Amino acid sequence: MEPWGITVRALATFIFLMALLRVSGKRTIYQSSAFDFVLALVLGDLVDNVLFDKSPFAQFAVASIVLVGSRFLVTLHKGRAN
Repeated sequence: MEPWGITVRALATFIFLMALLRVSGKRTIYQSSAFDFVLALVLGDLVDNVLFDKSPFAQFAVASIVLVGSRFLVTLHKGRAN
C-alpha cells in the first residue's frame, strides 16, 4: 500500500473515531469500566485493519457504530438497573 493511501485512511479513521467518541460522551480513564477498556482494544484492532487495507472503511464504520452503540445501551441499562 502506498504512503498516501495510508495517510488518507488514517486521517479519515481519526476524524470518524473522534466524532464517534465525542457523540458517545466524554469519559476519563478514571471513569472507565472494563467494558470501555475492551471497547478500546477492539476499536484499536479495527483501526489497524482499516489502515492497512485489510477491510473496507464502510465495514469499519458500521462495526465501530455498533460497538459504541452497544456501550451506550449497556450504560443506559445499567443506569436504569440502579
